[in-house]
Amino acid sequence: MENLLDGVIKHNSEVVLIDITGVPVVDTMVAHHIVQAADAVRLVGATCILVGIRPEIAQTIVNLGIDLGKFPTKSSLRKGFLKALELTNRRIIDTKKKDDTVADLIDSLGGE
Repeated sequence: MENLLDGVIKHNSEVVLIDITGVPVVDTMVAHHIVQAADAVRLVGATCILVGIRPEIAQTIVNLGIDLGKFPTKSSLRKGFLKALELTNRRIIDTKKKDDTVADLIDSLGGE
């Protein structure tokens, strides 16, 4: 957890994604560590998003009575990344489309 918090401070992070996609089993101890990490991140001024929650992991967390309501959760890293962009008022701009538009414009001028 110390490395996580040092990274948040060092990089002035606004959002931290904790990806549990590769975690095979979430028991009480693992869930407790996740909640502690998320709380610590929040205390240093960033938002923590838990991502990669598979249905069986979600069911286990609910059955254990663990409350993850303090921070956002997403089923995939992609959804978590999109949420992070939303929380920081950022968006991805597809520059390829702009390049195509410029190329189309040049072509419309007769190749000059």
